Amino acid sequence: MQENEAVLRLEGIGKAFGGLEVLSDLHLDIAPGELVGLIGPNGAGKSTLFNVITAIYTPSAGRVLFRGQDITGTAPHRICHLGIARTFQLVRTFLSMTALENVMVGAVYGSGGRVRHARRTSAEELDLVGLSAKRDVLAAHMTLSDRRRLEIARALASDPSLLLLDEPMAGLNASEIRQMAEVIRRIGVERGIAILWVEHKVEAIMKVCSRVVVLDHGEKIADGPPREVVADRKVIEAYLGEPSS
Repeated sequence: MQENEAVLRLEGIGKAFGGLEVLSDLHLDIAPGELVGLIGPNGAGKSTLFNVITAIYTPSAGRVLFRGQDITGTAPHRICHLGIARTFQLVRTFLSMTALENVMVGAVYGSGGRVRHARRTSAEELDLVGLSAKRDVLAAHMTLSDRRRLEIARALASDPSLLLLDEPMAGLNASEIRQMAEVIRRIGVERGIAILWVEHKVEAIMKVCSRVVVLDHGEKIADGPPREVVADRKVIEAYLGEPSS
C-alpha cells in the first residue's frame, strides 16, 4: 500500500434486495488512521454498508478495496485476517467465557495470528477499554456497557488496520456514552487505526470525529467536517423532514 493510499475505498457500491435498492453508487475513501463518523436516518443503509464491506452481503454493483486490494466478495473470515474488524449493533460476546478469554479469541484468529502472545495482547486491549479489573469476569455477568467495550477490545486484539463500529453507544446511559466516547478517542490517538463509526448518538459523532459522512436512502448526501455537515440543508432535511432550499 502506498503511503497516501486509502485504507478503505468504496467504488460505486450498490446493493439491492429484490426490487429494493438499499445502497446506490456509493463512493468513499478512508485514510489510514482517520476517524470517520457515519450517520443517517433509520433505513439509510448504514448497517447494510458494513455488511457489504465485511462480505456478509455481496454488492449488486461496485468494488470494495482494502489497502489497494479488491476484496469484493472475499469470505468474511478472510476479511478479518486481512485486517478489518467490526462490532455489531447486538452485542456478540461469548457469554460463557471470561473477558480475557473473549479478547484472546480475537488475538488468535485475527490478522496478527498472535497465538504466542495472545494473553498479553488481550490484557493490553482490556486495559485500553478500561476493563482490566474485570478480566476474569464471565461476559454473562457484565453490564451492557462493559460487554460493548469488551467487543471493541476483542476486535482490537485481531490487530486491524480498519475498525468498523456499529452503534457502540446503543442502550447506554449518559455516563456510559461519555465513557465510550473516550474509549473511541483513545483508540484513534493511541493506536492510529482507521475507524468507521456508525452511530445514532449524533452529538457524540460530532464531538469525536474529524469527518462525518451522511447517508439517506442509500445515497451519500454529505461528507466533510462536522461543522459543515450539521449546517448542510440536505442533512437537515433528512433528519428533520424540512424541505431543502
